[in-house]
Amino acid sequence: MIRSLRRVEPGCRVSVLCLTPSCEQVLRRLSEPGVTLISLADFERDNPDVLAIKNTRCTRDYYFTLGSCLVTSLIQEAEPNEIVTYLDADLSFYSSPAPIFEAMANASVGLIGHRFHRWTKRLEKYGRFNVGWVSFRYDIVGREAARWWRDSCIEWCYACVDGDRFADQKYLEHIYARFPKVVEITHPGTNIGPWNICRHSVKRGAAGTFVVDGQFPLIFFHFSGLREVEPDLYLCSNVSYLGPFSKTVRTGLYAPYIRLLEQIRRELGDIPPDPSPVWIDYPPPRRRMLAPVIRLAGRLAGHYVRRDPGVKPQ
Repeated sequence: MIRSLRRVEPGCRVSVLCLTPSCEQVLRRLSEPGVTLISLADFERDNPDVLAIKNTRCTRDYYFTLGSCLVTSLIQEAEPNEIVTYLDADLSFYSSPAPIFEAMANASVGLIGHRFHRWTKRLEKYGRFNVGWVSFRYDIVGREAARWWRDSCIEWCYACVDGDRFADQKYLEHIYARFPKVVEITHPGTNIGPWNICRHSVKRGAAGTFVVDGQFPLIFFHFSGLREVEPDLYLCSNVSYLGPFSKTVRTGLYAPYIRLLEQIRRELGDIPPDPSPVWIDYPPPRRRMLAPVIRLAGRLAGHYVRRDPGVKPQ
């Protein structure tokens, strides 16, 4: 994410909350320019109310809580009218995010919707907006909205639907309704991901760029759910998203992204292990029985991508 962002926005400043010691160690070894590293221990020391709820949540839910806390801390250090944006780590940028900030010209908060395609409308219960990109301006409204998000997540943040709440994500709907000067970013080239890929056309453009719906530059793609299921074989989508991937998506977006991940892995050599997360997620019996069918559906939809060891990363 950081390397792709700096290619399109060389002057950006990135702050990373390192959730594990090995994450911090790896990022220090990479020594990416313009990046400030924040250890989790230091962050918890500076935010004792965050540390106080740590033992009440599993690792996953605690991590969900931290995003809003991080952006609220960083906005306190911003200059007046500056914009601080929370980004998920599984994004990759392909052109300048300037159109996003242009859409926020008169706004204090910028949110991006999932834009679910019709096959995934049932997933709207998890939130109209996606937490992968959330922007706050350093002004009265922006700071109040960020603080409200932080306080709400500290009060309740779990990966289950509870009325009008789900993790840190569904609170974004409350921000949209509760605060003035909140804008929804509707640029089709933002936050393309497995949940909306079927409602957009992604084609190759000039000089390695990509064009969405025939006219909009692809700004960033969200590689949510990507995981290596066996050596050199990656599952690129959750079958619940249903949508098939085009050849351009598989070979133009996922394959180069996977090669870049492999390149970084080679740069690092041995990556120090972290303790196992403190949660156990056993699939229900019905899902275990359906696993072969689910795998077949994923293969037919083009959700599996095999890394070509003979091709160098771009």
